[in-house]
Amino acid sequence: MNFNNEDEVLALFSRLLERLQQADGNNPQGSNNTFVYVAPGAQYVKNLYQQQPPLPDPPQRKTTDGTGKATNPPFDADTPLTALFRENHHEELRKVINSWRPYLIDDDPTADALVLTRFEFDKDRIYSNKVYRDLCGLDVAGALKVPLSQLARYLADHSNLSRSYATLYQQLKYYRGEWT
Repeated sequence: MNFNNEDEVLALFSRLLERLQQADGNNPQGSNNTFVYVAPGAQYVKNLYQQQPPLPDPPQRKTTDGTGKATNPPFDADTPLTALFRENHHEELRKVINSWRPYLIDDDPTADALVLTRFEFDKDRIYSNKVYRDLCGLDVAGALKVPLSQLARYLADHSNLSRSYATLYQQLKYYRGEWT
């Protein structure tokens, strides 16, 4: 092929890259390829960062009574945190919850740590990452009997760490990775 100028070469190159990108979009297994279109006089780019797509919303629980509320949730407002952990790890969980008690708002010190159902933290006195690390430490020890996603859902409903399930799940996965 004989090209008269750089513009023709650039146009052909751009069409080729577009076709590659379209073909990559049809790949059922997905890909993280990044294509950069270069024009004469373009500046050098040292790093390219791709934004990761947000986590999908968790699947909605099925309802059968027509109210929009789940008829068979894995836990309700009265479910203690211990319901998510294996019995042989309850003493370890008790120690962890007792370590949080000085930072809980309106905590009843006479209540057993294993029956607490709500964790309202004073975020001026404790960082959320301490709670995540404590829970992930128990998870790595094999204490958690439900998936990490269920723990995130429980914390979204029973604590003030975050109202976002996706944020909680992301944080728990991150801190669990520190243990492994």
